[in-house]
Parts: sequence; C-alpha cells; structure tokens
Amino acid sequence: MAAIANLWEEHRWALSANFKAAISALETKLDHVHTTVSDHAQKITSLEANATLQDERLLALEASCATLTESNAKLLAKESRSRRNNIRVVGVPESVEGPRPTAFFAELLVEVFGEGILDSPPECDRAHRTLAEKLKPGLVAVMKDGERKRFSSVAEDKHFITSTHTEEI
Repeated sequence: MAAIANLWEEHRWALSANFKAAISALETKLDHVHTTVSDHAQKITSLEANATLQDERLLALEASCATLTESNAKLLAKESRSRRNNIRVVGVPESVEGPRPTAFFAELLVEVFGEGILDSPPECDRAHRTLAEKLKPGLVAVMKDGERKRFSSVAEDKHFITSTHTEEI
C-alpha cells in the first residue's frame, strides 16, 4: 500500500507540474494576446481621433466650398448685370480720348447720336480700351440702363450694332 501511495503521490506531483507548466504557457500566451489587444486598442483610438479630425476638416471644406459657390454665382450675376450696361465703340483711333476717356466717350456718343437723341452727355461709370490688337475698341459702361437701351435701339435703326454681350456702335 505504501508503494501505491508513493506512486499516487508521484503522479500527483507530475500532474501538478504538468498543469503548472501548461498554465504558465497559457499565461504567457494570454499576456501576449493582452499586449496585442492593448496595442490595437491604442491604434484604434488614434485612428478614430484622426477620422474625427478629418471629418471636421471635411465639413469645414464643404462649408467653404458652398460659400465659394454661392459667392461665385453672385459674382457671375453682377458681372452679367454690369456687362449689360456696356457699349463697345469701334473705329475710334487710339489715344484720341486723352486723359479723361469717360468724358471723351460721353461727348462722342452725343455727337454720333445727335442732339435729338441725347439732351446731355450720358453718365458713364468708366471707359477704357479693350485688350485687342491694333485699333482697340473702346468700352463704355453707362450708368443708367435706360440710356443704354436708347443707344441700342437708335444704333439698331442706323445699323451701327451687331449682337454680342455688349452693343457695338
């Protein structure tokens, strides 16, 4: 019986040692898995923070893009309205307008259309030469839309104009 008890004790110690070795190996593997999970958690947290930051930047860019699109539409509308009041004067030699082209072109319009059409020189916002080759057309921006329409109708009757964005006289 003592031999059986001895054998039983040896198996118990061997089994205990095997369990301890297996548990130790499992603990090592579990520690490695725990470290890996912690690293992944940190990386995921970092990625989430970066995604949030990128999302905020994207929202800001979309808002800026919408504002720019709206501003561009307003600018285009203003340019179109401004262009409607332009009169293109063709055939006037360069440098005859002198230092005050608005006054020169206003007086020229009175001279071309005659005193019956215009009682006084039209109110011009600006006048300048266009960026064309030699004999550059002059561009006169008339302040009042009614005056520009009157010029257009009289110029049409006298066959002075062609249809484009601005009227040619």
